Amino acid sequence: MSTLIFQIDIEEGTQWEKEVSINPIRKIFIPSVRKYAQKYDYDYQLITESEYVKQGGDFQFLQTKEKHFSFERYFHFAQNYENIVYIDNDIYAFIDANPLPEITGIMNVAEPEGKSSNIFRQFHQQKFVKKYFNSGVTMTQKHVAHHLQEYMQWRMKNNLKAKGKNSDNSLLNEYILEYPNFFTEIGNEWNYMPFLENVQKVDRPNFFHFIGIFGKKYLLELQKQTNDIQSILENNIRHK
Repeated sequence: MSTLIFQIDIEEGTQWEKEVSINPIRKIFIPSVRKYAQKYDYDYQLITESEYVKQGGDFQFLQTKEKHFSFERYFHFAQNYENIVYIDNDIYAFIDANPLPEITGIMNVAEPEGKSSNIFRQFHQQKFVKKYFNSGVTMTQKHVAHHLQEYMQWRMKNNLKAKGKNSDNSLLNEYILEYPNFFTEIGNEWNYMPFLENVQKVDRPNFFHFIGIFGKKYLLELQKQTNDIQSILENNIRHK
C-alpha cells in the first residue's frame, strides 16, 4: 500500500522562536522523519515553496505569515497515494520508531486538557466537543485526504476563519466536528507533546513534538548543554 509522508519548510520557517529552532529543525528533526520514511519504504516530500503565495495569497486568512505557511499542508493532501501523512517540522522521529498504524479516514492525537481545548469549547457546543486534537501529525486515507484539502481550500477561499483561535489547528478540529465519521483518535505515542500542561507520560514515543514556546525553550536549553541533541533524545527519552 502506497504511503506518503510530507513536511513543510518554507522561507524562514513556520515555527515560533525561529532563531532557536531553525538549525535543529533542518539538521536533526526533518532528517529524522526522512530517515523514518526511508526505513519503512514510505515516499517522502519536503515542501519548500509556497503554493499560497503562487496563487496570490494576501496573508489575511490567518493571524501571521508563519501560520499561513503552516496552512500550506492543505495544498498537498490530495495526492495519488493510499495513505497521506503530514508531520510538523518540529517533530523528531526516533530511530527505532514503529511503522505507521493502519490508517482509516483521518487520525490525530488529542492534546491534553488546557488553554487551547478550553478556548475551543467556548466557541462550540460543548456536548459535541469531547477532546481537542493536534494537527502536527495527521494521518489520512486517500479519499479523506482529498476531501480534507477541498474543505480547507473552500474555507480559505470563502474567508471562513476558525472560531476562537484563528489557527490551522482550530480549523482541523472544526473539520473533525463536522465529519466525525471520518475520524479515529490515535495514541499520543504518535505525537508526544510533553511540553503541554496535563500531558500523559509516554514511555516509548515514536514522534517527539517540540510544541509551542515551552518546547522551544527546552530546545534552547538542550543546545546550551550539548552539540548532540539527537543522542539525548534517543538515550534519555526513548531508551531510558
